[in-house]
Amino acid sequence: MDAAPLPAREWWEVSRPMTEGLSPGCDHTTGCITCGDEAIRMRVIRIDAERELALCATEDAAERSTVEIALVQPVSEGDRLLVHAGTAIAHAGREMAG
Repeated sequence: MDAAPLPAREWWEVSRPMTEGLSPGCDHTTGCITCGDEAIRMRVIRIDAERELALCATEDAAERSTVEIALVQPVSEGDRLLVHAGTAIAHAGREMAG
């Protein structure tokens, strides 16, 4: 026989002791997982259009990383992107030719 589901309030009371202390807190002075991280400005070097990935480099070219670009299409070589956790989240401007 299946047990009847608990109402939301009762579920919270039962589950809270099991998860207390496991979730990260939000402390804006030290940062947190969801809101304290910052995006990194990177330049697109090469694009793999089929897989929606780009090889990107930091502004000082000290680091290179593969970045998912599906959320910010269209993307061209030379574009500047804001990258967070390996995913481009916005365009930061295009490099001017000339």
